Amino acid sequence: MKILIAGGGTGGHLFPGIALAESFLEKDPANRVQFVSTRRAVDQEVLKSRGFSALTIEAEGVKGQGLFRQLHSLLKIPGALRQSLEIIRNFKPQLVIGVGGYISGPVVLSAWLKRVPTAIQEQNSIPGLTNRLLARVVDRIFLAFERSRNFFPGRKCRLTGNPVRKELRRALETPRETAAPLNILILGGSQGAHRVNQLIVESLRFLAPLKRNLFFIHQTGTKDEDWVKQAYLDQGFNQQVSAFIHDMAQAYGRADMLVCRAGAMTLAEITALGKASLLIPFPFAANNHQEENARALVQAGAAEMIREADLSAEALGKRIRFWVENPRYREQLAARALRLGRWQAAEEIVESCYRLVEQTL
Repeated sequence: MKILIAGGGTGGHLFPGIALAESFLEKDPANRVQFVSTRRAVDQEVLKSRGFSALTIEAEGVKGQGLFRQLHSLLKIPGALRQSLEIIRNFKPQLVIGVGGYISGPVVLSAWLKRVPTAIQEQNSIPGLTNRLLARVVDRIFLAFERSRNFFPGRKCRLTGNPVRKELRRALETPRETAAPLNILILGGSQGAHRVNQLIVESLRFLAPLKRNLFFIHQTGTKDEDWVKQAYLDQGFNQQVSAFIHDMAQAYGRADMLVCRAGAMTLAEITALGKASLLIPFPFAANNHQEENARALVQAGAAEMIREADLSAEALGKRIRFWVENPRYREQLAARALRLGRWQAAEEIVESCYRLVEQTL
């Protein structure tokens, strides 16, 4: 079978597609998967490192832009549709899946126009604009959160959870030494989070008495890498700071706790791996979906959440210190998180897609 997967722009819109692609190839190595993604260097590099290529189209996001940028983006839609139709004519897919982001809109719509079976995968509890619009024409909608059903036609929906990359299973095999420092993994998403970086760095002075027992693994994003690393060095903390963590399985495997944003894929990964997490939702996420994502874990007793507006460096330092000094509490959060994990999501989506394609033959 030939499968076209469209999405990208953030790791949250790209990694689910990678997990699905790997599952399609695992089911049948003869399957062919083609991505349509953005021109962002990180998207292209991530796909290339996993053996996938990505075609691109001229498209830009509309929501959250100023009026001029919105008009500019809208004017690109006809061209993006033409390019998408050409990709479908050339590749001749039997299935097209949109995994979110503005790239998926023209591609999935073009597939519908060409009578190709279509599906979308919604990672968040509150869907984005593209998937809300596509829901009217696609054949299947795969959800990660029960709450998302409120936004879509119920007959099309399947609750599967978010697909998690199989490479992350290596994290479950990483042995921990009881005498080793406590490892704190800081994630702000694939592009980093400037405010989280600031809060962590400012909180270090409140953690100074514990510095010999701590090790920070910190993904900063490109712009903040140098000054964040220097701040750790200036205050004498052991660290591994990088703009982007390529081997997330190794980072997760070492992590005893996380301080992170509440992107849907981050939450899918920390539940699949059973990690204790202190969540700081991005306050400007569309429809405040990160806070809604986080609330699902908090209500299950599987994570803590602190809104950025309610957080100071001192409060963050004190909260991290509490977690460090209360290992039993961390273990309880991690165990509850693990109960929410769904490693089978990708396989469930693939099986449902096979049934969809068979129904159209």
